[in-house]
Amino acid sequence: MAKKKEKQKTEPKAESTVVKEAESFASAAKEENLPQNILLMGEHTEANKEIYIFQKTYKEIRRFTKNKTEIESGGILVGDTIEKFGKTSIMIRGFIEAKHSEGTPTTLKFTHETWDYVHTTIDKEYPEMKIVGWIHTHPSFGIFLSEYDKFIQSNFFNDKNQIAYVVDPIQKTEGFFFWKDEEIERCKGFYIFDDVDATIDIPQVEDDRRKEQTASLDPSSRAKDLPIWLLYASIAVLLLHDVILFGYCRGLKAQQEALKQSLTFLLSQQSFSYYQLQPDGNAETHAEKEETSEPVSGASFSAPETDTTSQTNATDPSAALHTLPSEQPDHE
Repeated sequence: MAKKKEKQKTEPKAESTVVKEAESFASAAKEENLPQNILLMGEHTEANKEIYIFQKTYKEIRRFTKNKTEIESGGILVGDTIEKFGKTSIMIRGFIEAKHSEGTPTTLKFTHETWDYVHTTIDKEYPEMKIVGWIHTHPSFGIFLSEYDKFIQSNFFNDKNQIAYVVDPIQKTEGFFFWKDEEIERCKGFYIFDDVDATIDIPQVEDDRRKEQTASLDPSSRAKDLPIWLLYASIAVLLLHDVILFGYCRGLKAQQEALKQSLTFLLSQQSFSYYQLQPDGNAETHAEKEETSEPVSGASFSAPETDTTSQTNATDPSAALHTLPSEQPDHE
């Protein structure tokens, strides 16, 4: 009986050791393998990097940023990386709020107290993980990295596998940025992952945002936007027509002014020539003055070559009674 009891005590102990080793091996293999239960958000990336975020962490960030609509807020992303199939997969497994940070409507500053809180939380809750990036909000500003954001990325998250995550809680948009050829670029899409037996359930709001991000790939959505683009094109054509017409009118006005100046010049030249031909302004008055003027001493006048006799006889009746001696008849 004693031997049986001793045997019963040793057998469960051996089984427990095997189970623990198997679980440890499975956990290690799980960390090295890419997740199989995934949901694509956006587009497939063509770069040698991909971003995965755990479903629980994703929803936690959504709840945190939902009401952050006045000033920027954010936090730290923790996880690890997997090198496989020629790609680097950045795995986001946890989120730490950036407490004690200083936010404005356009900036977010991590203070010394913020970093102390972050490192304390990592040591306590995520001891086997590392910082893989940061997240901050852009209330109603859209998804981009400002010059100040790029400064933070270059000075505090400059590792080649560290990323930036931007969320606009008002427009309900989001986007990731990663390092590529020493430049920070936006990632076209990312994956939400979970355990194989888990259901990836994204709320309807997040699903609508995902549809908005991928709407540009849907031909039917482009067809719906066609009337709007046609309206914009018509407005642009009308504006261009107005600009051309305005320029044409200005050209006609300039030509009219040039013709007016030319006509004025021609009229002035004609008037000047007319006054040169008639300096006294009246030809009849000028002739009368010449008839009434007295001869000037020293001047000579010649009589006109006309038959004064015929003129006198024609005008004076008594002239016919007087004849010259040479013209009297000879009576012999």
